[in-house]
Amino acid sequence: GTLTKRSKDQQKTMGKKSRRNNNDGKKDTTSLKGSFQKTVNQSVPIVPVYHTYGSKVKRPPIEPGRTALVHGLVGRSDLNGVEVTIKELLKASGRVAVEVVHLRGSHLERRETVSIRPVNLEVRWRDINNDDGTQNSDNDMKNWGVEEKECPICMDTMMNTAKNASYFECCGASICKTCFVKTQFTEQRDSCPLCRADTSDTSGAASVKKIRARANRGDANAMYNLGGHYDSGLNGVTQDQALARVWFKKAAEKGEMRAAHNLACSHRDGDGGPVDKTLSVKYFRMAAEEGHVQAITCLGIALIHGDGVERDMEEGKKWLTKGAKAGDELAVQQLQIADMMSGMANMNMLRSSSSSRDAVSFSFGR
Repeated sequence: GTLTKRSKDQQKTMGKKSRRNNNDGKKDTTSLKGSFQKTVNQSVPIVPVYHTYGSKVKRPPIEPGRTALVHGLVGRSDLNGVEVTIKELLKASGRVAVEVVHLRGSHLERRETVSIRPVNLEVRWRDINNDDGTQNSDNDMKNWGVEEKECPICMDTMMNTAKNASYFECCGASICKTCFVKTQFTEQRDSCPLCRADTSDTSGAASVKKIRARANRGDANAMYNLGGHYDSGLNGVTQDQALARVWFKKAAEKGEMRAAHNLACSHRDGDGGPVDKTLSVKYFRMAAEEGHVQAITCLGIALIHGDGVERDMEEGKKWLTKGAKAGDELAVQQLQIADMMSGMANMNMLRSSSSSRDAVSFSFGR
């Protein structure tokens, strides 16, 4: 549930906006937390990489045990739309071995293993809960950039604002979806169940007013979200990327790592002010040290290419390795590029050394 900054020629739009309940029109204010995340810069030398976090949601890694949907097959079009389980990565062919279950649950059930190109698989994130409702210890919460919290009302549901919680702009708190639905059948349906603020006005302007009020009180998450509104021009807010920088900086100084990442992107790309690669690296490092995966990758790229910082291949590769382990595909690609660059540099050194020895031998031979 994140909004990421698109490429220069694309309109910035929200990822998961507030939705309305189909039954009674009550606004289900799904979290804006994590909503205004900019992307990494793709203008990297050596090998062009076209992977932006703005054009599509960050994809989970292809690895054994994950489920995926098949699409785009021609020869086996019968598998399109079928959910499969990834069994093995076939390095020799570059394909993925997946298990298909036909007629699942019937007495005619049969299993088939087929190899499919990665491009024909839509890998799914692991859910926070298992099918039986128990907590999945191997969920992908860390990749959504949201924290797991206990519902403050029922004290029974572990929620995250990307999947199973409703968020209130008035106080910046969340409750689980089950409790939210229950509140819609009470007399307090138009009030926040936590701070009792009036929630009857579901317009974008009212949402911005609440966020701005919290930002002015020093709430880091609200500062981050308000910066995102200025950066993208959402909910009637006039786009002003210079003001977006101001709010991102305020939030970053309060420890909001996503704001630090966005601020770094603004300085890198020149959004809302002059390009300053040194400041960009400063804020990428700030976010990376707090575990922000995209910032980790951006910092690694900057270090490898000496972009705003003294070039340091080893440190850059360490950060990219960390990003790759967190499931960032771009980090994996850039790590391969870095290895290739290191190999080329070593070959050049060997050639230079060989030429020097030949010259010395020739000189002594005379």
